[in-house]
Amino acid sequence: MAAAGLLCFSACSDEPSVDRIKGSYNCEAQLFTRYQKNGKWRDTSYVYRLDNSVVIAKVDDNTVSVKAHSKKWGDAVVENVGCSDFDYEASFGGTGTYTLSNHSYPADISGTVSYETRRMAVSVRVNNYPNSGGKYIISFSNSSY
Repeated sequence: MAAAGLLCFSACSDEPSVDRIKGSYNCEAQLFTRYQKNGKWRDTSYVYRLDNSVVIAKVDDNTVSVKAHSKKWGDAVVENVGCSDFDYEASFGGTGTYTLSNHSYPADISGTVSYETRRMAVSVRVNNYPNSGGKYIISFSNSSY
């Protein structure tokens, strides 16, 4: 009986990291950006807690696609991004597309998901978003820090 339990544990721990993180996550979204006041750039952030999600889908044993959606701030997609295993969590990162109001921009999309707690954090950085002072980052997460 103990040998069977050990065999099951070994088989489970050999599961590819992409299989351990794939799924749909409801989350909150936070926007970090800048605005100009009196000729100076000022940092600000906004939080939106409703109608946000991240879907991580398996492409192959080492690759995922990531789709982040915010009803308020649009969509970010990266189709094929490598996934790295760090024993307790997996991380990914690559270049994708951010779309808001029928306008698309290149975006750096990265994130991590912990295996045990399923805590997820995804960051979408849009370097050339208009009127943002070079700072336009949407952070999706399903835990409060």
